Amino acid sequence: MKNKVLFIVSDFYHGGAQREMYELDSTIDKTNTDITILCKSNLKKSPYFSDYFYKKHLALKTNIVFFSDIVSENNKKSLLKRGLNKLGITDSNEKKKKQLKTFLSMYDNVFFMGEYVYRPLASLLKLSYLDKITIFIMSGRFQGEQYRDLPKDNSYLFISGFDTKVQTDFEFEGFTDYKHIMLPLSLKIEKSHKKWTFSDKKIKKIGVFTRLSKAKPLDPFFYAYHLLLKELIDVELHVFGAGDYKEAGYDRYLNHLDLQNKVKFRGHQENIKETINNEGLDLIWFQGYLNKPAGYAGFDASLTGTPMLLWDFYNKDNPNINDLNYLYPHFKDLSLFVKASKTVLQDADLAKQISDRQFNDVVENRDINKNIKIIQHLLSSNEG
Repeated sequence: MKNKVLFIVSDFYHGGAQREMYELDSTIDKTNTDITILCKSNLKKSPYFSDYFYKKHLALKTNIVFFSDIVSENNKKSLLKRGLNKLGITDSNEKKKKQLKTFLSMYDNVFFMGEYVYRPLASLLKLSYLDKITIFIMSGRFQGEQYRDLPKDNSYLFISGFDTKVQTDFEFEGFTDYKHIMLPLSLKIEKSHKKWTFSDKKIKKIGVFTRLSKAKPLDPFFYAYHLLLKELIDVELHVFGAGDYKEAGYDRYLNHLDLQNKVKFRGHQENIKETINNEGLDLIWFQGYLNKPAGYAGFDASLTGTPMLLWDFYNKDNPNINDLNYLYPHFKDLSLFVKASKTVLQDADLAKQISDRQFNDVVENRDINKNIKIIQHLLSSNEG
């Protein structure tokens, strides 16, 4: 008999948790595992984000269920309207609690794709119901303590890319009963996208890939671009990502730095690797977190060979900070970040060294076909 596994997701947008869900779904050996995805949001909920991964999961013949499918019809309107944390699924609503628990009881393992997916259900799905809460951690503390606003005394299994005890002690500070499995953000490796070569063209292009949101700070990059323009007149900054830059609050920085008509917002990109190659980007600026890119877009970028420099949002000590010779150079000093960017744009040998070591790191350490073995035992037993 196949092990029945349920993954609970927030939506099917083109984001990090959704990407990891797809990478897992397309790689897991389903010989002995049946996968169902339970989605908190119905389709077409956002004017900025398409349900990018929905059809991709359907193409894999994965069973998809929505929260509106598992509550009674007379509750459907409030469920769609208010979202997961305002579904009306409360301790006093025994009918909905029973419906949800009955549904979950059909599965041998339940995984939450993001702590923000579990958080609204924390009071409902207590330890007395799920022996262990298994969560794929998708955020860092730099994004706000609300991501860690979970009952600290539950028994948890956290799966994340945090790879040192220093990191896990910091990220999971306050939790009293947890185990941790380190699973790097992993993806299908496609070497054919490595097309970057150093260019002596007059106008250099820097790319930033992110979702436009107040939760995704870009102010260090705006300040760096402002300073870089004083030294390299012919350099463009292109920001790729869905969302409205004014709603994200970026216009305040652009106005202050007189960059209103200089930073180019290019919108959502279906395929980051193709965009980088087609645009001929010379350098990637990316958000980093303790010496690693803070998201899939960074590793996609590395597969093109385009050199990448990162601004570190980790708020503890980083002994490798401001070191251009490190694998993924992270910076906290604005002047050094600008100096390093100028060097990479002008020094072909150094740029190629960074390109090669970042590409090789992804190929050697981020292959989903290899890394799926790290959690395979959770998918074929009731350990999850």
